[in-house]
Amino acid sequence: MPLLRLARGDEAASLAALYRRSVLVLGPRAYAAAQVAAWAAFADDLPAIRAWLDGTRTWLLDEGGEPGGFCAVAGDGEVRALYLRPESAGRGLALRLLAHALDDARSRGCSRFTTHASHLSRPVFERAGFRVVEPERVVRGGLQFERFRMST
Repeated sequence: MPLLRLARGDEAASLAALYRRSVLVLGPRAYAAAQVAAWAAFADDLPAIRAWLDGTRTWLLDEGGEPGGFCAVAGDGEVRALYLRPESAGRGLALRLLAHALDDARSRGCSRFTTHASHLSRPVFERAGFRVVEPERVVRGGLQFERFRMST
């Protein structure tokens, strides 16, 4: 099993690369090609990636020194990120990573959690006890996406 550890500040570029690959390979399962390209483009903006992860505790699945996935939870209980390498998907690792990050946040006083889940991540969040509050429509790169505001 991969090791779970906190991400270091100098790992933003490797997390951005993992994010991009995950979106490009797994995204077509639920989104159109143009949507996937717009979603993946976020990884090109390293300052934006750093700002997105700022104020979170970001947990990594460390697979032999390489990140196999990451989950970022902000101090207010917002799960900002849950991404896996495509090769790691479908093995229960996303749920393990999310559960670990939530347990860590609970130990720090969080009792309620929220997220904005894609069609891809919604089932993992549901298995972790999240429920859909409402569907959302967001625009990325001029394209509309459906996602779900969820909470525990």
